[in-house]
Amino acid sequence: MESRVNYTAIGVFILLFSVALVAFAFWLGKYNQDERQYRRYKVYMTESVSGLAPEAAVKFQGVDVGKVESIQINPHNSEEVELTLKIKKETPIKTDSNAILKFYGITGLAFIEIAGGSRHAPLLSNGKDTVLTIPSSPSLIRRLDESLGNVASKLSTTLDRANQLLSEKNIDNVAQTLEHLRSLTAQIDGYQLQIKTLLAQSIILENNASKSLAAVGDAAKSVKTTSGNFNTLVQTKMTTTLESLDATSKESHKLIQKLEASLDQGDYDMRAIAAPSSSELTTLLEQTRTLTNEMEITIRSLRESPSDLLFKKSTPKPGPGE
Repeated sequence: MESRVNYTAIGVFILLFSVALVAFAFWLGKYNQDERQYRRYKVYMTESVSGLAPEAAVKFQGVDVGKVESIQINPHNSEEVELTLKIKKETPIKTDSNAILKFYGITGLAFIEIAGGSRHAPLLSNGKDTVLTIPSSPSLIRRLDESLGNVASKLSTTLDRANQLLSEKNIDNVAQTLEHLRSLTAQIDGYQLQIKTLLAQSIILENNASKSLAAVGDAAKSVKTTSGNFNTLVQTKMTTTLESLDATSKESHKLIQKLEASLDQGDYDMRAIAAPSSSELTTLLEQTRTLTNEMEITIRSLRESPSDLLFKKSTPKPGPGE
């Protein structure tokens, strides 16, 4: 009876062990299958990763795609922190993707965000099974720290310059300048009556100048009209005189032709005829020349100053016995 109980216990133990062994084999196969769905990447950061722990989430555009597998100091560069990320293989990590350290609100817990990656950029792959490296970008806290540092530096420089500007010497100079401005303002107030009088006189002078300019404009229009009328009159008179001279010239030419014909026929004694007419012809030519010269002088003076026809005053020559 006792021997039978021992065999039963052994059989139960062997059966349970076999079941556990089979379950472990299935679990181990599933684990290996799960491992084949992930790919590991390296990320090197030069900033503090405080708040980031192993098993922290890795997100791609806000979607969980993996976790942080390990965190350690880079053995080849003590200024860098080496992160090993376990990310699903179907995650499209591109050559222009960046790993950024981010935080959950104000809790202080950190995670890794994979950002960037344009649609046309190639996938990050070297064709081998070696671990790929994702470039890192500074976190928001790092950028704020750098910006605040720059702002603080510029603010310090501005305060130093403000202290130099507000030195005792500059304050005294500003006080003297204000005192001079006050004195100048008081002097200007004392001349307000004279300034008002000067402005009133300037307005009156401007009105008189406007009236004078209007009168000059009217006078210029009158002179222009008179000049046009005089030019018309002179042209008309000159045309009539020239026509008369032309007619006289033609008659003289005909008379000369008749005289030449008569002379050729011997009808006149030229010496007897020309003796009494020679002096008269000479006198007529001299008078014609004098008249022509006077007309040229008159026309030239009128062209130079047409207003002399109306405004020039001449002293009449005294007559006989005056």
